[in-house]
Amino acid sequence: MTAPPEPLTEAAGRPAASPAGRRSREPRKVRTPRERQPFRVNTAVVIASGLMVVTGLAALFALFLFVGSGLAANRDQDVMFEELKQQLALATVPVNGAIATGTPIGIVEVPTLGVEQVFVEGSASEQTIHGPGLRHDTVLPGQAGASVLVGRRATFGAAFAHLDEVKVGDKIKVTTGQGQFTYVVDLVRTSDAPDVQIEQVPSRLTLVTSDPALTPTRSLQVSAQLDGDPLPATTRQPTVADDLPGEGSSGRQISLLLWAQALLVVTGFITWTALSKPGRGGLWIGAVPVLLALLWQVFENLAVLLPNTL
Repeated sequence: MTAPPEPLTEAAGRPAASPAGRRSREPRKVRTPRERQPFRVNTAVVIASGLMVVTGLAALFALFLFVGSGLAANRDQDVMFEELKQQLALATVPVNGAIATGTPIGIVEVPTLGVEQVFVEGSASEQTIHGPGLRHDTVLPGQAGASVLVGRRATFGAAFAHLDEVKVGDKIKVTTGQGQFTYVVDLVRTSDAPDVQIEQVPSRLTLVTSDPALTPTRSLQVSAQLDGDPLPATTRQPTVADDLPGEGSSGRQISLLLWAQALLVVTGFITWTALSKPGRGGLWIGAVPVLLALLWQVFENLAVLLPNTL
């Protein structure tokens, strides 16, 4: 006998499944929320990263001091030389009264060293980053009295880098708005040397820098007397503490703080943008010049805090 045909469903015309043939569905497992692990800071990684950043900044600062600052000082010298040359031709170089700090007022030459530098009014660190500076309380070279020029020995062009090679009898030439004057070296000494009797002369010029060059503990002084008769001394202005050899300047502390804050803000923004929107490799192409420009400003203002003879 043949088995009776299976009943068809009304909708699909297919055999209906028997109740016994249905598969029992297992109940869904309820997923419990996963506990978040507390964020833990890897102290070793943080310390290592911090040391790497500090070391990198220190290396960049050293590169700025001994390479970048020299390029900047040489550029400043070129600009000031052209400016002073025009003023000498027009006889408009200031020679008396309250001369504005930082004004180019003359040229000092040491032929035996091949040195030719424009010097400015004022000898604080803010002025000697551009070239040698004349102390406010000393007369202009060529005038009756004492003139003191302070210059750097290792950074910002190192105008007086080889001042220790000057010998007694060497000549120093100075050009100001009052003419050209020649001085003859009669004394080379360090500030910690035993006191000696310095000959009293109508006009004396002293060049001062640091000694030793990188770790100055004293100053090196080259003193010379004018060959000829001096001009009458003109009115000068009182000196300030920052003018003294070996002193740093505090005039740019606020500027340093502002540039450092700008650097932090820009660095944070660039880092956040790079992390939140990956794949933007071109971001750093535009960011690097901006960061370098900010670093330059920070380093220059920081360097002013160092001794004016370094």
